[in-house]
Amino acid sequence: MKDLSVARAIADTVDVCPDLPLLEVGPGMSVLTQYLLTKGRALKVAELDFESVEYLRRNFPQLEEHIIEDDFF
Repeated sequence: MKDLSVARAIADTVDVCPDLPLLEVGPGMSVLTQYLLTKGRALKVAELDFESVEYLRRNFPQLEEHIIEDDFF
């Protein structure tokens, strides 16, 4: 995903269920993640790619304890 307006629109759909925690599978370089973090909700991300995990750790330190480094089945 590259279009930031689409990412923001997708993130805004979670407002329908404000009490549910969020799980993003395959956040990659965090195009969607950056908008999900603004929702003020519990967010976990599942990412297998080592470079993407390092990018997430470096750019979003608040996710450190919420990154699942594994394949998601």
